[in-house]
Amino acid sequence: MDLVYIGVLMCALAFALVVVYASLVLKRAANTMESLSETLGEVEQKMQQITPELRKTMDETGKTIDDLQDKMAAADSLIMTLENLGTSINEGSRFLDRQSESASSFTSPKYRSRLTETIKWFDVAYKLFKRVK
Repeated sequence: MDLVYIGVLMCALAFALVVVYASLVLKRAANTMESLSETLGEVEQKMQQITPELRKTMDETGKTIDDLQDKMAAADSLIMTLENLGTSINEGSRFLDRQSESASSFTSPKYRSRLTETIKWFDVAYKLFKRVK
């Protein structure tokens, strides 16, 4: 019978040891949760301070992007105009080269005048064609 009591006592001591260990683990977990709660509270306060600044920054960024798009659109039309001007000058130069090769035999003022008028009308027609296109 003494062995039974000793066995029961050993089981009771083991159970008490497990309970003490479990209570220590739970206490540490509670301390960790409390620390985590404090940290999250601080993070929440900092986020409340940062959020309006982030919104303001995002609004300013959106305005800057809109302004940049408007300026790029204005620059696009300028670049297209310069491209059209360059194309006109290039085509006019090619036309003059072709005309000067064939016009060398026509040296009288009458032919030069006709050539000048032809070039002027060609330039006008080309510009009108480009605008319609």
